[in-house]
Amino acid sequence: MLFETITYPYDFPINIIMAEVTEYPIHYHRDIEFIYVLSGEVRLKNVCHNYILKEGDLFTNSGNEIHGLNAGSNKNVIAIIHISNRFFTQYFPDLPKSCFMTYSKNDRSPHMQELRRMILNILLDYSKKGFNYKSNCVNQMLNIIEFLNAHFNLFSFKGADVVNFRNNNPVVVERISRITNYIYANHSRNITLDELAKIEHLSTFYLSHFIRDHIRLSFQEFLSFARVEMSEIPLLETEKKISVIARESGFSTTSYYEKFFSKWFGHTPAEYRSIYSPRILSESRPTKYQLLPDNVSINLIRRHMSAAIDQEKSASRISNLSLSVKIDPGIGPLTQIQKSLDILITQDDYKLLGERLFSLLHELNATRVTLIAHRDDNEASVSLLVNRLNFIGYDVHIEHDYKQASDSSYGYDSIAASINILKAHLSSGDTFLRCELRDQGNISEVLKGNLSCMTSSLIFKPSYHAYRLLKNISGNLICSGKYYYVIKSIANEKDSYTIVIMNYNDEIENLCARSTGIYETNEIINSFRDELNVDFSIPVDAGEYVIAKFALSADNSILTYMSHLKFAKTFPLPESWIHLLNTEPLSQLQTETVSEEINISSTIKGAGIHVILVERCMDTDPVL
Repeated sequence: MLFETITYPYDFPINIIMAEVTEYPIHYHRDIEFIYVLSGEVRLKNVCHNYILKEGDLFTNSGNEIHGLNAGSNKNVIAIIHISNRFFTQYFPDLPKSCFMTYSKNDRSPHMQELRRMILNILLDYSKKGFNYKSNCVNQMLNIIEFLNAHFNLFSFKGADVVNFRNNNPVVVERISRITNYIYANHSRNITLDELAKIEHLSTFYLSHFIRDHIRLSFQEFLSFARVEMSEIPLLETEKKISVIARESGFSTTSYYEKFFSKWFGHTPAEYRSIYSPRILSESRPTKYQLLPDNVSINLIRRHMSAAIDQEKSASRISNLSLSVKIDPGIGPLTQIQKSLDILITQDDYKLLGERLFSLLHELNATRVTLIAHRDDNEASVSLLVNRLNFIGYDVHIEHDYKQASDSSYGYDSIAASINILKAHLSSGDTFLRCELRDQGNISEVLKGNLSCMTSSLIFKPSYHAYRLLKNISGNLICSGKYYYVIKSIANEKDSYTIVIMNYNDEIENLCARSTGIYETNEIINSFRDELNVDFSIPVDAGEYVIAKFALSADNSILTYMSHLKFAKTFPLPESWIHLLNTEPLSQLQTETVSEEINISSTIKGAGIHVILVERCMDTDPVL
């Protein structure tokens, strides 16, 4: 089982292991592998070389290279990243031919530091498993491969310029690349310097000196090295005689093979087989490692990232706030969360929405409905609508002299409205909320800056989703801070928590409290790019838990959509297409089996809201 098949989830071409490694027996695979040491040290065998990798070291295996890890008596935490060549070659066709060299002892060069930062970012996103983490990781890996090609690929070009090879002449580098690929592809044949010279249209004399000058080996030495390296797989993977392997690898005699094998590997082929065959990955010798809990991985990665950030001299970097919250389920409630929502509607709303009006009121969990009556409304129609609402079970109030606020704020069309709604309900103890269902006025005019759930053209605003989320939040508030609230359900006997996290600044919080123009609102929202990281730990009974995450951001709000259109007064698409715009919260669902504590991490970049539900599954067996 020398060859290891790397398995990937059907929709995720990256495999990441973060673990304390005791032994990863000798094996090879076709895909590229990154080995990053987060703490301690580990011994690495890679082809004919042996390394001791220490904290901060990053090694890249380009594929088809026999390698293995062994910790000995040393403690460590290792991150191993495999990437699917099959997937990433659609973006980088030459990826299987790449030769990435990232290991250099105590390398603190700017390029190496940047590569470490990129690797740490993808490890963090994977460990936190936030919203869209899979697509984020793929995009980050595309950037990593591009960066590797630019700075760590031995045969890499940027336009006509050589990027990384020691010689800056593109003709030289391209020729060296062709020569090495040809030798490896034909190593088992009796290829000669004359044959290669004819292919390159050079004299044998010139080619001989060319190879020695740039590869630092003679043609025959390099050919022998390629044959020896390629013989390692059949030597360990099969029980073929040494003489057979020598012949199949391209050597004329066994003694000649043994001579060069000993030169590069420090052992005869027979000795090497005797030493390393028992160390091959197999059912009797499996991998030995202990996976790290996500919260431990996250803390370790953040420590590395903080150390890197401390080395930065730039004062203009984006602020990063990290919080760690230990929740005590036994603490007495700070207050009880219970919502009462009064939705304001008009006769025009019913004319426009029809039966959909009643489903929207249900989705928002309206406690009371206020019908705004206008002088030109048909009294019989108003009466019928009131009776219909009463029959469904709503407390209906008719208001004749309703006046909309004279000062509009386009903050009501932004994520700021959702933040204000949640804060008003969760922190102030204000149980009564009031909001218009829909903007009134010209339907074709999209943004009006009014406190309502929908535009006049029936596009959901962020506030609509805030009210929908609030519909499901009730219980005892047991823990809170400026940016988070933890509510424990009292509806059932199961362990059930709702966590609300909001990222904002004072400018965003105050957007809806004053008359704010559309461009000013957009600028305030977009200029806030600070990152909020919150880690929660909740002591719970052993068992399986469902974790549901919902995220509201500024990215898919109606304000952002209109900003892409330079805030045109009317929407340029036909009405039927408008409603295909996605303004819904992003969602993620997963299960986790825990023994005594559940750990949840949330990261919000820029203005946004995360609502996380933690619920125990009662029909599962407890963890023993």
